[in-house]
Amino acid sequence: MNENKYKLFMFGFGIELKSLDDVEKRLSQIPTNRAEVEGIDQCYLIDLKTGEKYQINFDKKKYFVKFK
Repeated sequence: MNENKYKLFMFGFGIELKSLDDVEKRLSQIPTNRAEVEGIDQCYLIDLKTGEKYQINFDKKKYFVKFK
């Protein structure tokens, strides 16, 4: 049984994570200036249970998941 609940894609790389806390920790490790250079359009989160896709956004200090 798969314990991971989310798959985070950032700049073409994906990683499965167990919780939203894990997602937040992972996002905090990536410099936001990378989004300014590469663009944020290839950054998103997928809920592995529902298949729902959520866009990642950012401000000058951090990334965040844009829940509808």
